[in-house]
Amino acid sequence: MIKGDLAYIVKKGSVITLITIFSRPLGYIREAIQAYVFGATVLVDAFVVAFNFPELIQTIFFSGAISALLVPICTKYVKDEIEFSRVYSTFVNITLFLTGLFSLLVLLLSEQVVKVIAPGFSPHAKTVTRNLFLIMLPVISTHGVLSVMKSFLNAKDHFAAPELSGIIWNLVFIFSCLFLSKTLGIYSLAIGVSVGSFFQILLQYPFLRKLKIEYRPEIKFSHESVKEAKRLFFGAFIGASILPINSFVDRILASFLPEGHVASLAYAFRIIVLPFSLFAVPIYTVSFSSISRSFHERDWKALFSRLESSINLLFITLIPSSCLLCGLKSEIVTLLYERGAFTTLETELTSKALLGYGVGLLFYGLSVLFVRAFSSIHDTRTPAIVGITSIFLNGLLDIILMIPYKNFGIALATSIVSFYNFLLLFLLWRKKTGYGLRNESFMVIGKSILSGLIILIVVGMTKRFFQNPVLLVILDGFCALSIVYFLFRGFFHGTVIPSRS
Repeated sequence: MIKGDLAYIVKKGSVITLITIFSRPLGYIREAIQAYVFGATVLVDAFVVAFNFPELIQTIFFSGAISALLVPICTKYVKDEIEFSRVYSTFVNITLFLTGLFSLLVLLLSEQVVKVIAPGFSPHAKTVTRNLFLIMLPVISTHGVLSVMKSFLNAKDHFAAPELSGIIWNLVFIFSCLFLSKTLGIYSLAIGVSVGSFFQILLQYPFLRKLKIEYRPEIKFSHESVKEAKRLFFGAFIGASILPINSFVDRILASFLPEGHVASLAYAFRIIVLPFSLFAVPIYTVSFSSISRSFHERDWKALFSRLESSINLLFITLIPSSCLLCGLKSEIVTLLYERGAFTTLETELTSKALLGYGVGLLFYGLSVLFVRAFSSIHDTRTPAIVGITSIFLNGLLDIILMIPYKNFGIALATSIVSFYNFLLLFLLWRKKTGYGLRNESFMVIGKSILSGLIILIVVGMTKRFFQNPVLLVILDGFCALSIVYFLFRGFFHGTVIPSRS
């Protein structure tokens, strides 16, 4: 086994975590500035609807599917600079061709598309929506190309530039909103979206050149990598569609609940995304490329070791995060949202949803990790089948649990489905590869559960003496970090899990 897998993931993943610490607050600032300049008007509704459609299309068809299949494919050629650049150029050009063709089709059908995505809008609002939609149409192509760039940079163990692109996009959007809104009105937001996505691509070029990844105007449809991509695409596409479909079903069913329940689920999920982005995303992003390389090298011992290091890190980070979120659910929601029209009633609703999502945070992270693990060995079919079954389970649990528990029931259904996905994927992975957790990992899991229990006890004690939400979040957050550091201090001083015999 290659020693230091855990240290490698922490070192590379910390770059993503640090960038996320800056980019997430910037996203909140972006939304606050948008709200300050435009408020909550029909024009903003038009922008949101117009933006969501191309964003959803590129996420499902291009970004989600591309990231799931390209990293496992391109890592095969990582040691051959000429061939690596040839494969890179081929996929950039294929992406430009497909997204351009799709964008042209959507352009010709733009009026019909707007009627579908905004059926209840007035004629004027539909016209504005269509104009905004057309301005942001290039996002499908630019984000598709960005996903290709990200995959090839990740294969070369470079993770910073793709993550920094989010900061660039937010800054361009904010600039456009502040300085163009007086002359262009709501269209300034659409321009910020499209121009910002273009700058995201420009940011990648210096790093691509530094790593000797060169672009050429060529497409080799006969190349082995293209044939493999065709084989993997459908499974990757299905896998990328599961979360949006489940979220769409959740929103539809929640619309039958009293007013405010749909919004409370959205607010709670936004909170859950923060620890997931800080910890889970860096872990599975870094491990994905390294596991894919191990597969191409047929080094199953290294592959298992890197996967197990990722599992351990998810337990170490997400169990304490989950316990902290669940223990301080009301205080966190109060701190982030309770002001203006957001009253204590909305805080209570959102807190219930946060609790439902929070208990499944670990399983959501683990399920994504194993989806990537299957993709790394060129198997997108298995997680796709599991994902399809989870859609039906999610809808069934939503209906069963929302009746007695309302929004908490819908959020809890998401957590249960995440556990189902993880458990089934783990069992299928074990059957396919013969993989099994070692005793050392069970010790890590036990310590992680212990840390979570201690955090819940500490939160309960501090809430008896303090009521200020700011003080509680800061104090308990510091205590949680201290508890995790004390229990796992060996990990943070370079100690790694013993090698797999």
